Amino acid sequence: MPNPKISVIVPIYKVEKYLMQCIDSILNQTLKDIEVILVDEGDIDECRAIIDMYEFGIKKDSRIRTIHEKNGGYGASVNKGMAIATGEYISIIESDDFIEPTMYEEMYNYAKQLDADVVKTPYYEYFDKTKKNIEIKKYCFWYDWVNKVPQNKLFSVKEYPIFMGIHPSVWSCIYKNEYIKNYNIKFLENKGAYVDHHFKALAFLNTNKFAWLSKPFYHYRLSNANASASNFNLSIMIKRWNEFHKLINTNFAEIYDSFANYNLREEYVNTFEKVLFDGFSLTKEDYEILKENLSYITEAQIINMPYIKSSAKRKFLFLKRKPQILKRYINKANHREQIIKFLFIPILDIIKTKERTYKIRLFCFLPLLKLKIRNNNLSKIYLFGLIPVIVQHVYTRR
Repeated sequence: MPNPKISVIVPIYKVEKYLMQCIDSILNQTLKDIEVILVDEGDIDECRAIIDMYEFGIKKDSRIRTIHEKNGGYGASVNKGMAIATGEYISIIESDDFIEPTMYEEMYNYAKQLDADVVKTPYYEYFDKTKKNIEIKKYCFWYDWVNKVPQNKLFSVKEYPIFMGIHPSVWSCIYKNEYIKNYNIKFLENKGAYVDHHFKALAFLNTNKFAWLSKPFYHYRLSNANASASNFNLSIMIKRWNEFHKLINTNFAEIYDSFANYNLREEYVNTFEKVLFDGFSLTKEDYEILKENLSYITEAQIINMPYIKSSAKRKFLFLKRKPQILKRYINKANHREQIIKFLFIPILDIIKTKERTYKIRLFCFLPLLKLKIRNNNLSKIYLFGLIPVIVQHVYTRR
């Protein structure tokens, strides 16, 4: 199809359970003038068979284009798709997610109306229905700022820096293809997840023609046990933020002050908070990189972080002043936080005994509860550490 309105790039890796729903949601768009580039990692698995159905078989669609080869990860896969995209705009869809039928029609018309380089929307956090839980679709942007961002108007992220302090969600956007190519905007091709922070910086900060459409279309699936959101890797995340700081120093140093405190909030939640409050331990390499990351951060940025409690800021400031404290968390199997004190007497504390398992104790020695976490949600509770009790799942996310 020559010059479609939108090129949709779908990087695919081990998502047999969800892939058909993803592709069907794209092909069933009310905007028909699209091309769909399926970038397969090249493994001979069920994904390949599903892709073949759309390229050659019973679900054949002439708008489908495919790449079958080892690409070296998510970033490399998307870059290959963008390199051959012929659409006026580009969209990225993760292969375990799905979208509303009018997404591209509404986003494309909005982009054309404003001549936007980037159109950003909110999205839904989505959890599949199971035997124990109902299907959940949760609107994700709950901050008060969301109604303050202008509609039907172009602006820069420098003017509305909150966009640098939220989940990258680079898949709930469309990007003008000419803009992406003119600025050579690409993903990092490093092994491992979380390369979207780097891409977000390049895509969001190089233009004054950014637009916000306050309507969600995208279903970001959080119940896929194989997804990066369900398998958090602190070491890789720390490295990605180190790469991000170096990118900012090279490309955007002159405007960094305009969004630094918002950006730091996102970095803090993804790295330092995991260590200080969530019980994650560090490797020696993590420690060295975190120390370097702290060198890019100022005390003023910490003080001005939005949506972060004052008590957390005080602990973060202390860490900034004495980064050697991070040594305490190197290969620390049992990470403990006292959560309630009376004067100087600890009443309750929480101790991490192994990955995603915690104990709450009275006076630091009497067991009250044992908690087991799965997919970022409470999975099991044991009274006194032994007696199982019923858990009603309530899904939450930062």
